[in-house]
Amino acid sequence: MRTVDWQEMVATSHLDTIVAVRRLLEEKEYEEAQEALDELYQAMANAERRALNSQLIRLMVHILKWRYQPDRRSTSWVRTIVNARQEIKSLQEYMPSLNRKHIETIWQKNFELAIDAAKAEMNLSRKDKFEPAELDWEEVFDDEYLL
Repeated sequence: MRTVDWQEMVATSHLDTIVAVRRLLEEKEYEEAQEALDELYQAMANAERRALNSQLIRLMVHILKWRYQPDRRSTSWVRTIVNARQEIKSLQEYMPSLNRKHIETIWQKNFELAIDAAKAEMNLSRKDKFEPAELDWEEVFDDEYLL
């Protein structure tokens, strides 16, 4: 019986992992194949969650900038807001567990990260006071941002 570091293989290549799982199934090594599939599933789910976090932060950053720098608004910001929303919707269609309930559990952490990123994008130093009011669901997902 072979000993494969599935975590390492999954981190290196999803395709190689799938090829190895197919080989295990052909050899009727079901337990080992299940272990590999579990590791692959977890890695893929983690990647989707990281992508959701990234898009949510990106979306929040641009809404914060929209709110606090009205004189600098641009079509680029509008496109970014629309695109981030589309990406989040796409992630949710692909992985339904990334629903509103899940987003609400990660909201505060991502909002805090978005504040830091917005400060950097607005060229504010760490010493500059920037304590924005909380963003709500409607601002982030429903409100229309037009020039």
